[in-house]
Amino acid sequence: MKRTAIVCALLWLGFFARAQDAGALREAILKCAAEQGVRVGVAARHLGTGAKVEINADSLFPTASVIKLPILVALFHQFELRRLDPLEPVELDTGQARPGSGVLQYLRGGTALPLIDVATLMIILSDNTATNYVIDRLGLEHEAKLEAVNGRMRELGLTRTKLLNKLYSWETKKKTEEARRFGIGVSSPGDMALLLSEIAGGTAEVGHACDSIITILRHQQDVQLAARYLPFRDDSTLWIGNKTGSLDGVKNDVGIVSGAGGMYVYAIFCDESRAEGEEVDNPATVAVAKISRMLYDAFERRP
Repeated sequence: MKRTAIVCALLWLGFFARAQDAGALREAILKCAAEQGVRVGVAARHLGTGAKVEINADSLFPTASVIKLPILVALFHQFELRRLDPLEPVELDTGQARPGSGVLQYLRGGTALPLIDVATLMIILSDNTATNYVIDRLGLEHEAKLEAVNGRMRELGLTRTKLLNKLYSWETKKKTEEARRFGIGVSSPGDMALLLSEIAGGTAEVGHACDSIITILRHQQDVQLAARYLPFRDDSTLWIGNKTGSLDGVKNDVGIVSGAGGMYVYAIFCDESRAEGEEVDNPATVAVAKISRMLYDAFERRP
């Protein structure tokens, strides 16, 4: 009886300590967001311990280029159904070039690349032209293309995530408040953390497809957001696979981190910033980077 009481007391003390840690982390994140002048949304979960952090996890945010991750998952679903071939050639058309991030806009028309390579550019360089090529492979009509992504997200349990339009496609943009507010896509931190948990766990698609998605995410080239302050030199096992998104006033990063403290998924959304541009000291960019390091430190300390 005495031993049982001691065990219960230790368990309660452990729970109390974890609750205190979680409360302190939440306060630190909110303080960081206030200092940087952003509205913040965070959802993170350690895949080993189940520990989680949630702030505005169910709130809606503009995705910016983070929506390219759901597009990638929908594409791999089409691969698994054998409706599309990863090696199918995509012929570049200069008339389809779109501005912003990416390199395909600068290549000669008539050049052909395998569909999987175009999808890889969509993620690792956030290539806008590549993104539209991928979306165009998902259906015949515009609404069918969007539904290929949105329907797959619903099947995976994501209830707040929608692709709203192709990139720089003014002729197909809907005249709705949703389209005006969110642009090309809308999601929540909780939805993105769920999707990443399913990718990391191999349940979003069959295991080898999820492995391929993670490999692509690990080659993502933008290191100014969540990767910025992670201690790669101090933790030789540390890696990150992620997708960033950036617009004026909006900076987002979602991904998977694995290191000495185990593996966790995260989604960090910051919007309503008055700062514009892509400078490295943009307050919203700094907020995402600092919050990412807070999550790493919190999860690394857990047994």
